[in-house]
Amino acid sequence: MSISIRLLETEKQIQKSINAAIADHINGIISREQNRILNQIKALIPSWIEIQPEIVSLRSSSPASLVGQFGISGDTGSIVDSIINSVVDATSIKFVKYSANLKGGLEIQFQPVTFSNLLGLNSGHTIFQGGDLHWLDWLLLRGDNVIVTNYQYNPSTGLGRSGLGNMIGGGVFRVSPEFAGTKDDNFITRAFTNPAVESQLSDLLSKVFS
Repeated sequence: MSISIRLLETEKQIQKSINAAIADHINGIISREQNRILNQIKALIPSWIEIQPEIVSLRSSSPASLVGQFGISGDTGSIVDSIINSVVDATSIKFVKYSANLKGGLEIQFQPVTFSNLLGLNSGHTIFQGGDLHWLDWLLLRGDNVIVTNYQYNPSTGLGRSGLGNMIGGGVFRVSPEFAGTKDDNFITRAFTNPAVESQLSDLLSKVFS
């Protein structure tokens, strides 16, 4: 006994049908799960930002810390939380459904390139008599440009607004080189561009589709 099979569609038609089925399957999963994906990503973001040296320094009580250098007073933990929460809140997902030729995609949007969400935070300022030091702007965008001329930071416990140091005459004041950030390279951009983050995102999406 022999069985013969006759294909009524061309190879191209069969491939198109397979692709359409794959697209429908992917679209169904992402449509159902995109809110869960977004929430899981948002839950990971604090851990990526918390380990950045700038954030560690903002949580420090050392006279050499950014808290001392920028004269930040008050609850620095709350200030750090406001930065992290702002980044989390700005995170979104853009899903373009896959077509029959498998064109489409899932785009995770982490941070506005303008940094407007962070630059608009009141907690990113140090207000002092006669001035306003927008230290978060300097930390994110200004690199090691000079902030103040003819003055330099003097780390010393018990002095200044932060109680960690004050400004004394002579020299210049700028963001320390190890913390100096620019639009394309600062503690926020670095938080999202490392192999560990890519691995975690890959694992998350793999579990969704498994």
